Amino acid sequence: MIREFTNNDKKQIVKIVKQDMIINVEDINFITNHSNKIIVFEDDKEGIIGFSSFRLWGKNKADIYTYVIPGARHKGIGTQLYHEIMKNVEDINLEFISTRLKVDKDDATSFYEKLAYEKWYVEVILYYHGSEQPQSNLKFVQYEDKYFEQYAEGLRMSFYELRKTNDFQPYLCCELSEEKRKEFLDNKENLFLLLDDEQLIASAAVYKNGCIDDIFVHPSYQGKGYGKILLQSAINKAIGYGSNCISISAIEWNIRALNLYQSLGFDIVQTTNYYRKYRG
Repeated sequence: MIREFTNNDKKQIVKIVKQDMIINVEDINFITNHSNKIIVFEDDKEGIIGFSSFRLWGKNKADIYTYVIPGARHKGIGTQLYHEIMKNVEDINLEFISTRLKVDKDDATSFYEKLAYEKWYVEVILYYHGSEQPQSNLKFVQYEDKYFEQYAEGLRMSFYELRKTNDFQPYLCCELSEEKRKEFLDNKENLFLLLDDEQLIASAAVYKNGCIDDIFVHPSYQGKGYGKILLQSAINKAIGYGSNCISISAIEWNIRALNLYQSLGFDIVQTTNYYRKYRG
């Protein structure tokens, strides 16, 4: 039976998703807290065995996510959930709808391709279970407001090629605004900068749950080995927090980053394909 999601369903959704895939509770919370609509498929005996969410983002885009537990797949449940949640976008003027599929033996690619979805990009998650890395003499310091302009410009320039090639709009992210300044300050305990004197070389976000994110080397310093030093420093910071499993994600297009991560001992543990369907 398909029904509306309630807050009481969140605990069971977290449970069923984490049994089958690598996902942070924070990411599940984002789905449950920021979706415009969520529906669940509830079995009389097993409880919730699938769900589908719909979220508007940007000015004219939407994300659809449908999940069914492995034991209930190939029974038409995912199809029912998908078509039911899609009723929410019928009358909305959208540029495209996106969705994501974990690559596994129950790959649903053919289902979405029949519905005119096209492959967009591929995200991989990697884990590190190794020991501390060699220490660098360069300063690896916590973010402060005095670095705002350097940090924002570093993000904009470092991710421009990746964002443009993979059509992540806007291509130039991170506007120099007071809103963005506050965002960085609110997250400063997780942001770390690799500095040469007071000049920004590179940066990474290191969270206490062992996640490394937003890792970049300023274009002026790329190709000089600073990416390795940065990642080693981030690994050591995460280990210092007590993490014995460190995670990082990357877009498969970014071969240089993937090669670096794997050269230091990261292993790919999950691959997710993103698809989108243009409306018109």
